Amino acid sequence: MSRVHLRKTLLVVLAVAFLAGLIGKVAFTGTEDPTKLNAVKVATAPLVDGDSGDAAWEKATEYEIPLGAVKTGIKAVYTEKDLFILASWNDSTFSIVRGGSWVWDGNAWNSKREGQAEDRIAFFWPINIPDFQSKGCLVKCHPSYGVSGAFLDNPGEKGDMWHMKAARSLGVISQSQSGSPVIGDDHQATAGTFTLVGYIDDKYVTYEDAANLPEDGGRHGDSGSSTYGRNRNKDKTAPLYLEKNPTDYLDAMILRESEVDNGETVEIANATADEINEYWGNYQRLGAVVPERILREPSDSRADVKQAGTWSNGEWTIEIKRALDTGNDDDVQFSDLSLDYLFGVSVMDNAGGDTHIFSGVNSLLFVE
Repeated sequence: MSRVHLRKTLLVVLAVAFLAGLIGKVAFTGTEDPTKLNAVKVATAPLVDGDSGDAAWEKATEYEIPLGAVKTGIKAVYTEKDLFILASWNDSTFSIVRGGSWVWDGNAWNSKREGQAEDRIAFFWPINIPDFQSKGCLVKCHPSYGVSGAFLDNPGEKGDMWHMKAARSLGVISQSQSGSPVIGDDHQATAGTFTLVGYIDDKYVTYEDAANLPEDGGRHGDSGSSTYGRNRNKDKTAPLYLEKNPTDYLDAMILRESEVDNGETVEIANATADEINEYWGNYQRLGAVVPERILREPSDSRADVKQAGTWSNGEWTIEIKRALDTGNDDDVQFSDLSLDYLFGVSVMDNAGGDTHIFSGVNSLLFVE
């Protein structure tokens, strides 16, 4: 047996073992009835601002989606044109640090924040995946893990993924903080209130063919531009920009194109050592790092799903808004309100995509 073949065989075994471990954690066998989430029709839509106090949400029943030890509650309402989802779950830390975020040591930039990834929640909607009814998200669960075609997806199938990324998409439009923030040495917050308004990272997921590997384990960005670009130079040795005088921790952790355009940053390549030391000192006082991404407004189909989120003293609250029918073939369409729409949910606590807690099969129903 060749080394390559042996490596692939071992990876298949590890992937199956990993998958079996996840199934055990969520106790999902594919035979139980799905959690049925009723979307209630409302005359007045909730404001997507990360605040669950709107009257519309009082009309909806909260359903608990089983996600291991993470208590996740979900509500849904809709209007003539749009679907709204409210999700909340417990999380002891506000995590908005990515592994490639930047730290200045006085002489050079370091971008190794080992083990840091950001908080996330993802919704997966099958577009044409027959096995989803029995297998849930496992039919498209990162089929690579280093091994192409190892999992359960089939050619021609497609799903729609709505992915909240705390550091890369949630704060595109605005951010604010209040309360008494407590920031740890790992740059995570353990107390305070942080609100961000932006977009879901909207992608579609296809079959992973070993002969024609798609990007990112079968995940593709919807048509249009994403919510982020890299904050690093061509040599990957330093960030492109450093904010001169961030007002607070969250302002430092979120860098937008508009801040660059408005002159709120310094370009590292043209900055003096004294300038870098001065501006980096502002980050240190706030407990922040220089973010690895520059946020921007998305476009076209990738801008279909708006969101806002608040982390407050141990709990996330996320509001999501999307048109019932976008007319785009890379999206699930809620065009027939008499149907049940299956979906799965996963939560990532400052972790990469291969370390997440996911649900079994859930079902969205539209009711008057």
